[in-house]
Amino acid sequence: MAKHILYNAVVVINSVTLTDRARKISYKVGTNKQPSAAMSEVQDYSLPGTLFVSPIVIEYYQDYAATNVYITHRTIWDARSSVVLTCKADSAADSATNPNFTITVFIADMSYVEGSRGDVHVNSVTYEPASAISYDVT
Repeated sequence: MAKHILYNAVVVINSVTLTDRARKISYKVGTNKQPSAAMSEVQDYSLPGTLFVSPIVIEYYQDYAATNVYITHRTIWDARSSVVLTCKADSAADSATNPNFTITVFIADMSYVEGSRGDVHVNSVTYEPASAISYDVT
């Protein structure tokens, strides 16, 4: 079985590359369950229903410099706008083994300052999906 180490992920939000600031990424998808038991059945069960993308959470090393973590997200949040988020596991070209995931999102919440004394200063941002996800493998 092949093993994959995540060490060079690519994160672009609203055309701003924050790859070198990304510390941790949680990008999950799932399937809603659809109740399927008939009226006369005594046991409930489900079948797969619609697909969904969970809120995407990315933890960044905080940076207050221009065109970096804080100002990029603050601008999006202030404008209450939806923007394009792209993410892939490696900086290599898009391919079947390195798909580029693209989705329109808005900022559900973010932290300005987070941590304890002596910690690495990180900023956690939660992106709420505002469109269907697309996969680019070319």
